[in-house]
Amino acid sequence: MDEEISTMTQGLSRCDEAAWRLFHERFYPMLHGCAVSRGASVCDAPAIVQGVYLRVLRHAKTFQDKPSFSAWLACLVRCEVIDAARKRGRRSWLNERFQHWQMTGTTGDGSAVQDQLDEAMEGLDPNDRSLIRRFYLDGWSQDDLAGEHRVSVKAIESKLARLRKRLRKNLGKTTTQAPI
Repeated sequence: MDEEISTMTQGLSRCDEAAWRLFHERFYPMLHGCAVSRGASVCDAPAIVQGVYLRVLRHAKTFQDKPSFSAWLACLVRCEVIDAARKRGRRSWLNERFQHWQMTGTTGDGSAVQDQLDEAMEGLDPNDRSLIRRFYLDGWSQDDLAGEHRVSVKAIESKLARLRKRLRKNLGKTTTQAPI
């Protein structure tokens, strides 16, 4: 078995299709189960496993035995689950604020929170406001936004992170200036 792991991991590092098929056949169930056991939902686990595959592709190296390879894969799953949870947390925080903002805007109660969020959004340029609205309100994916803007997904992800930070800063300014 150790010879098989060595041959397969060498093939993975060379992007050998047969090695990737063998890897998928032998390790997908373990990776899926590991993702679920680390707290990922069953429906999110395939996306996490896909992320692990990308990490394996980027950081492929040759292993001599199955325990070492399995431990490395478990570490990659752990990192991918943590990254997925962080992304979900960032998205849900801002999404909750926007949903509250939309609800107060449609009910017409003119709450201070809506005014603060409007003011914070006005601190952003129109393209940035549009990007935030499309991602958090309209449900566009980062892939779709990257395609529209003709940039990489990583560029969109970084831009959204910077915009969230700027929006939090703008929200901090409005809450210190406006009485609640």
